[in-house]
Amino acid sequence: MCGISVVCYPFTRSSSGNQHAERVKVEEIEQSLELIKHRGPDERGTYVSPDGRVGLGHVRLSIIDVPGGHQPMSDDLNGVHCVVAGELYDYAELRAHLEAKGVQFKTDSDSEVVLGLYAHYGLDLFPYLRGEFTFALYDLKRGRLVVARDRFGIKPLYYTMSQGRWIFANEIKAFLGYGWKAKWDRDSIMHLGEFGDQRTVFQGVSKLAPGHCIILDRGDRFRMVSYWDHSFPSNSEAATNLQTGSEQNQSPRDALDNAINTVRQLLVDSVRSRLRSDVPLAVYLSGGLDSASIAGIATHLLREKDPQAKVDVFTLGFPEKPEFDEGPRASRMAAHIGATMHLVEPTEKELVDELETVIYHCEAPVYSLTAAGKLILSRTVRREGFKVVLTGEGSDEIFAGYNFVMADFLRQEDHVAGRMFGIPIPTTQERTEALAAFQSQQRQDLGSLSSVSDFDDASSVHNGDRHKRISAQALYETNLGGLMPPSIATLALPSEFYTPQMSDTYGPTDVYSTVAENIPPGLRARLASGDCHALHGQLYVTHKSVLANGILNLVGDRTEMVNSIEGRPPFLDHKLVEYVNSLAPSVKIRPFQLDSTTESPSRSKWTFTEKWILREAVKPFITPEIYSTKKSQYNVSLPSPKGLSPLQRHMQSRITRKAVEMLGIFSWEAVERTLRAFLERRREEADGGLDRNGRRLIYVLSFLVLRERFGVEV
Repeated sequence: MCGISVVCYPFTRSSSGNQHAERVKVEEIEQSLELIKHRGPDERGTYVSPDGRVGLGHVRLSIIDVPGGHQPMSDDLNGVHCVVAGELYDYAELRAHLEAKGVQFKTDSDSEVVLGLYAHYGLDLFPYLRGEFTFALYDLKRGRLVVARDRFGIKPLYYTMSQGRWIFANEIKAFLGYGWKAKWDRDSIMHLGEFGDQRTVFQGVSKLAPGHCIILDRGDRFRMVSYWDHSFPSNSEAATNLQTGSEQNQSPRDALDNAINTVRQLLVDSVRSRLRSDVPLAVYLSGGLDSASIAGIATHLLREKDPQAKVDVFTLGFPEKPEFDEGPRASRMAAHIGATMHLVEPTEKELVDELETVIYHCEAPVYSLTAAGKLILSRTVRREGFKVVLTGEGSDEIFAGYNFVMADFLRQEDHVAGRMFGIPIPTTQERTEALAAFQSQQRQDLGSLSSVSDFDDASSVHNGDRHKRISAQALYETNLGGLMPPSIATLALPSEFYTPQMSDTYGPTDVYSTVAENIPPGLRARLASGDCHALHGQLYVTHKSVLANGILNLVGDRTEMVNSIEGRPPFLDHKLVEYVNSLAPSVKIRPFQLDSTTESPSRSKWTFTEKWILREAVKPFITPEIYSTKKSQYNVSLPSPKGLSPLQRHMQSRITRKAVEMLGIFSWEAVERTLRAFLERRREEADGGLDRNGRRLIYVLSFLVLRERFGVEV
């Protein structure tokens, strides 16, 4: 895993002969790379095109072909140069395939296959790429720059136009090396563009969307091209006739067993591919199903070659809150597979000490101490001599593990699972009753920051904004076929939390439009018509917001790469994802019929098991305890101290009127009220996480840190 920094002047910019009047400066690329050197501490390299128009920079974390995989890489025969950050799997097979077609390679690096694929397939290279990656490729003969990001957004990539040139990099801080000046994007901040679409909190800075590439050619055309996206089956009985292969001639039980076995085979193959490394490798292990599955499969595969093989696993534990501590369950899983366990138990002070560091490296607002915990964990991985770690991210988004997706599952009938797999399906009345029961329970998700119950004394604008929010939600649900509100809506602050200028100019907060407009029109139409099951619609939204813009950034890439650790999430393998996407909703959330009710003997009670097909697929690799454990919200759980806690003291010292008002974003009156309530009493949520006041204050602190570290002009 590495880091890239790329700069490109427009081709038609004032030039003379073969030389651009404004040439890329190597020293600027070097300054940019210095700011992201944590992504690649082993080597760095640069390339500037002969005409000075394009510059490529690279910092390397050497993992594959340690002695030979230097970058930038060049195909001198075809005049193509590239920098790659990430990991490409099955590269040995790709090399053999390309060598048979006459392509020659200089190194044994996985990254060089990008040059080989481009030489043979041109812009049709993407279907052959498997893994997590970003790359920039410059075709000197065509005057073409291609910049790409992997299918799921595992690796970040940002771009901006600054001083008349395009700049691309894995981290925004790299832009500072080119003289870029940071300013707030207030519209994005108000409407949560950081998490709902491709905007950031910085004006003019965008994320390259997952599964997309940007092409800048000699005519200065800027093209954004989608090369991959999620696809889901039709929610109609006709869909059963679209199934191909052996399932058509199988009994429902055999078809279901075949689906389970296929998921198992694809996941095992994904883990096998990600075990390829020329440096030591470890596994993150919590007490949940996802990471336990990866650890169990990895152990199984390693012992095929060496019966005595052991996996090193790393776990965060919080023994002062035993009711939320996953450490003991993870320890039992580690013992079951004979792993060497490294248990990391950070104190609240240690977490708070890392909070501002993690905000700077995430380059986005955070809401909790979870990212700080992951930073401490990855630091321990590095100190123990590892460069690579397998992780469990992506499973909940693929297999429907989140509690908040249950409503969309229940809201629409699954026409396929009963006929194809013989799964009992609730009647419409039974689904309606189950949905009502579910919605009456307390949601076990991130917890809402947008409640206005503590702003009851606000001005009359309050009610008008609330009605506008309700209208925005109603429009969202109508346009998306009744889809439940996106989970990131719980992260939005009420408009009253912002300055009057912010609210008047950009408000009220409307996360619904942010999310809806980021969904392709074709999928929106399918959801509105009912052709795409609502569960799959909600999973799509969650992939594009919670996963790509939140988890993979805040507790994935950034908290690993700050310590020069490469994270590999086997669940985010496109072969596995494409297959699971094609399956009926009721093998992801499996309904189980209990018994008839006394009041109505003709109707049954139902229970529902999330990630059911995954549980069945990985059952041979995990403990019975893990197999039966229900999904719970992962949180950093803090003890209840006497007096002010380290987090309270930090907020008291950092969140001042002067600092908040300098931002030009938040209302000091609202922030002060929240701060006072947090200092008087730090409450604990039912899931062990921080209360709403604490999360709001960490969010505000994030902007204080970003303003200071990026020199934001206000």
